[in-house]
Amino acid sequence: MEPSPAPVAGLFSSLPEEHQDEILRRLPLPDAVRTSALSRAWRRRWESVPGLALSFPDGTPPGVVDSVLLCHTGGAVSSFAFIVDNASASHAGRWLVALSRRGVQSIDLRRPPPNPCILSRRRPPTLHSSIFSCAHLVSLHLQDFCLPPLPVGFAGFPVLEDLYLSEIKLPPNREGQLQAIIHGSPLLRVLYLEYVQDPVGGCVIQAPNLHSLTFISSENKGWRFGELPCLDACICFVGEYDEDEQDFGELLARVAQVEELTLYSPWCTGWENGVNVHMAPFTFYNLKSLELSIAFDCMSQMLVMFSLLKSSPNLGKLKVQFREYEEEFEHGELLSAQWTNGMCSNLQDVEILKGFDYYLPMDFIKLILSKASRLRTLSLEATRLESSAVS
Repeated sequence: MEPSPAPVAGLFSSLPEEHQDEILRRLPLPDAVRTSALSRAWRRRWESVPGLALSFPDGTPPGVVDSVLLCHTGGAVSSFAFIVDNASASHAGRWLVALSRRGVQSIDLRRPPPNPCILSRRRPPTLHSSIFSCAHLVSLHLQDFCLPPLPVGFAGFPVLEDLYLSEIKLPPNREGQLQAIIHGSPLLRVLYLEYVQDPVGGCVIQAPNLHSLTFISSENKGWRFGELPCLDACICFVGEYDEDEQDFGELLARVAQVEELTLYSPWCTGWENGVNVHMAPFTFYNLKSLELSIAFDCMSQMLVMFSLLKSSPNLGKLKVQFREYEEEFEHGELLSAQWTNGMCSNLQDVEILKGFDYYLPMDFIKLILSKASRLRTLSLEATRLESSAVS
């Protein structure tokens, strides 16, 4: 039998007030509100708890959020999460104003997935400028919105550590806005940029304390990596690369200190054979894990892979997805010619993936088996081959 609310309320009430607050802070918001039914003393207890997490499930009426923000008098809010649909878009501005005054530490605002039956792309709503007044933010996650122009005298996000921007459109005629946001976040450790639209034309991404960078774009238009001295992990997907903008090797040189690298080898306009492989002489001394997506029937992209393998003396794990490969190509001699002494000398684990209904590149598999002397495991899609002694 479940205990009655009165004894439970008495048990909680016997705890010190700071412990009661901590219990309520750890509860999901609906459960924290339900504690109002425990007793008369607990009827409005949740409303005065500082640092409460306000996370609302999908489909919550915007009026509920209005009521919660109005009732909660506990001051600071630790986090706020909401999926902003068309019905709640007009309310989001008031919420941001209230949150900026309460020292909110984490904001997660997303839009619902688009309707697949509607072909025309919707225009995302523009966020209220008070988003830039949330000076206590530690984590900011925005998806499918237009950013307003930076206010005059923008002081930055002095304690921001995690910044996630997905499908964000920057304002036109505002050069360097994203660069100013990153520069104004000196403690930034994690930066995630996915399909960020900059009408002005990209920016230089540099941050002194950044440890993790994810950059996903359909094409490169003026985006550059600057000084990233603390970077440990990098994911870089660029669908199309313009040779007139920047050498691909220059981009890689900026992340040469990472321990983990995931790279989608792009197609470069202006290059009949694919990406520019004329890389500056640099070495990935720290690189332990490399994940690649390349076209096996594009020799220049294969050369990019071999350039990375030659430049990574301490590489231990390799994962390659071969795309756009529809038949068996005889590249054995060409691939063997790229192998040098000491290449992949510490490589132990290899995983090879293929696109739908594509062939596995047997020439590359044979090369790895014959040359990687310390290879322990080779995984081919759903088939796993163990290799204890490879000559």
